[in-house]
Amino acid sequence: MASVPSLLVSLDEHEGSGQEGVQEVHEIANGTESNVKKRKQREIEISALEERALQKGIPQTPDEFDKLVRSSPNSSFVWIKYMEFWFDLADVEKARSVAERALRTINIREEDEKLNVWVAYFNLENEYGSPREDAVKKIFQRAVQYCDPKKVHLALLGMYERTQQHQLADELLDRMTRRFRTSRKIWFHRIQFSLKQGEGVEYMNFVVNCALLGLPQRKHIRFLTQTAILEFKCGVPEEGRTRFELILWDHPTRTDLWSLYLDQEIRLGDTEIIRALFERVISLSFPPKKMKFLFKKYLRYEKSQGDEERIDHVKQKALEFVNMPYEA
Repeated sequence: MASVPSLLVSLDEHEGSGQEGVQEVHEIANGTESNVKKRKQREIEISALEERALQKGIPQTPDEFDKLVRSSPNSSFVWIKYMEFWFDLADVEKARSVAERALRTINIREEDEKLNVWVAYFNLENEYGSPREDAVKKIFQRAVQYCDPKKVHLALLGMYERTQQHQLADELLDRMTRRFRTSRKIWFHRIQFSLKQGEGVEYMNFVVNCALLGLPQRKHIRFLTQTAILEFKCGVPEEGRTRFELILWDHPTRTDLWSLYLDQEIRLGDTEIIRALFERVISLSFPPKKMKFLFKKYLRYEKSQGDEERIDHVKQKALEFVNMPYEA
C-alpha cells in the first residue's frame, strides 16, 4: 500500500501556508505575542489529549469507528481519523462518505470543527480527485456556503501553498483581494506570497498601493508596518527600512513604531546600523515616559553586546536627558 499524507489539519492551517511566520508578524505588530502563544499551547494540549485518548483504544474496524464518532459526534479529530482509516486502505469513496457524514452530523454552531473536515476533504480531493483541480473546486464551492468564506478561502490557499500549486494560489489570491478588498489579513497574504515568489520592488509597491486603495484608512499603519516587518524577514531589509522610514515620516511621534523598527534591525544584527538608529531615536523629543522606554531598550541591547564602554555611553545619554529641562 502506498504511503499517504495525513488529512489532519490544525486551526493555524486555515490561515494559509507559512502561517507561523505570518502569525508572528501579526503578534509583533499587535503586541499580542504572549496571548497567541498561550492559545497555541492550549490547542496543542487539546490535540495531544485527543491523540492519547485515541491511542488507548485505536479503532481497527468500521464498527469501532462508528461507535467512536457516535460518542464524539462534534469532534473533527475523530471524524478525520475515520476518513484516514479508509484513506489508508485506498478506499477513497468510503473516505468521502465519512466526510459527508461528518458534515451532516457536526453541530452547525461548531464552525471550526466543520471547517477542519472541509479542509481534510480538500486534501482528500487534492490527492485523489479526478480531475484534481475541479474536484477540489467543487468541495470549495460547497464549503463557502456553510462556513466563513474568508476562512475557507484561506484554507484553500494554505493547501495550494503547501502542495506548491503556485499558479492556483496566485489566481486564488487575485480573487481574494477583489472579494475581501477591505481585509488587512488577505492583503497581507498577497504580500507574503509575492515576496516568497521573488517579485520585484515595482510589483510589490503596486500591490501595496492596491491594498491601500481597498483598506480603510484606520488599517493603513498596521498593514504597512506588518509589510515592512515581513520584508525584513523575507530577505529584503532595504525595502523594509524604506517602508519604516516612510511610515515614521508621517508618524514621527509613534514610539511603538520606532521600537518595531529597532526590533527588526536588532534581528539582523548589524551593530553599526542598530546603534545609529538608536542614537537617532533618543535625539528626538518624546515625553519622559517614552524616552525612559527607549533608553531602557537601548541599554538592554548594549548589555546583550557586553560592551562596557557602550553601556556607559547609553547611561550618560540618559543622564543628560534627565538633566535637560522638559517642555510639555
